[in-house]
Amino acid sequence: MNCVPLTLGLATIAIHFAAPAVAQHSAHVHGLVRADIVVDGASLTVMIEAPLDSLVGFEHRPRTAAQRQAAAAALKQMREAAAWLRPPAAAMCVLAETQVKAEVLEPAADAKPAHDGHAHKGHDHGDEHAELEARYRFECAAPAALKTLELGLSQAFKRVQRIELQVAGPQGQGKQTLRRPATTVTLAR
Repeated sequence: MNCVPLTLGLATIAIHFAAPAVAQHSAHVHGLVRADIVVDGASLTVMIEAPLDSLVGFEHRPRTAAQRQAAAAALKQMREAAAWLRPPAAAMCVLAETQVKAEVLEPAADAKPAHDGHAHKGHDHGDEHAELEARYRFECAAPAALKTLELGLSQAFKRVQRIELQVAGPQGQGKQTLRRPATTVTLAR
């Protein structure tokens, strides 16, 4: 049996999922997080897009000490995903890559946003809807055991009410929705 078409198909799906949902002009809804999950061979990739309001309660550069503290805590929590993003132990997964991007929350308050007449994502432009984007890649020694994934974002961030998921793997692709307090994503049918 030739596995090349399946691998190429999953790679195509992963590339599609890797495109930011912003480019697809998806609705910006507070309390909602979007996640794309791709299982491709021994790799498990989770991509997350969340309005900053869903994580910290505001969408501008932190202006007060309390907002700076909330921003730092949210960034730390998103970068330390092992506390809320857990593949099954039987899959023997190791977190190999973490990327978290939320320029508005970064402690560069003295940095000046570009002013060339265009809105730039991540900069404070008044009423702009700012978001956090994150990508996590796990390498799994026993990928056949990837049947579920614990995605505890609604426990880590109390403002998250719903997570809309797209899941792609060797058995196909599908959509799921987790509503607070649910945390288990089904990866295999």
